[in-house]
Amino acid sequence: MLLAIDTSTSTISIAVHDGVTVLGEKTWLSRNRHTTILAGAVKTLLEELTLDKNKLSAIAVAAGPGSFTSLRVGMAFAKGLALGLEVPMISVPTLNVLAAAQPVNDLPLCTVLQAGRERLATQFFMKDKTGWKADSEIAVFTADLLAESIETPTTVCGEINGDTRAFLKKQNKNIKLAAPAISLRRAGFLAEIAWKKFLKGDCSSLAEAAPIYLRTKDPIPD
Repeated sequence: MLLAIDTSTSTISIAVHDGVTVLGEKTWLSRNRHTTILAGAVKTLLEELTLDKNKLSAIAVAAGPGSFTSLRVGMAFAKGLALGLEVPMISVPTLNVLAAAQPVNDLPLCTVLQAGRERLATQFFMKDKTGWKADSEIAVFTADLLAESIETPTTVCGEINGDTRAFLKKQNKNIKLAAPAISLRRAGFLAEIAWKKFLKGDCSSLAEAAPIYLRTKDPIPD
């Protein structure tokens, strides 16, 4: 049994995976209340599934990029729970979680997170034998620069507000925007990625695991 936790941005998502399926999942928008509501939300989900936390075999956490404080809340909670239960923790880059939700096809894929001050954290992926594989480093763009950088038909998915969606669609015909429903960052996909890593023994060191912060001149606001 695996618990997955994603607090990368203002969107929080948690899920429980039993090794075969996602038993339960909750995803919601939290206005900077991660610290006060995360533990209670996890407790409620486990209670609704009539599961004891001691039945958990592993904890998965989205590592970022994302909001500085939000990432720290999720990472600290996951580490504390893994340490207390004496189970392994699996850390997964957040943009990989967004990619996992997208149907695999021959078009390049660009995953996007809000990075504050009208900036977007992005990463490009390409199809390989097992699904999506990262094809670039994580980078920060404005909507203008992202539109300019895409020169061939490319699927773009992730946290994109209405104004940015409209702008990208108008600015560059090569951008194929994924529907909002499959652009939502869901912990069920995090859990599926983490379970495969767990079975391979590809777990994170609790001492060394750290959030992935964006390399920009200014800190990413919460």
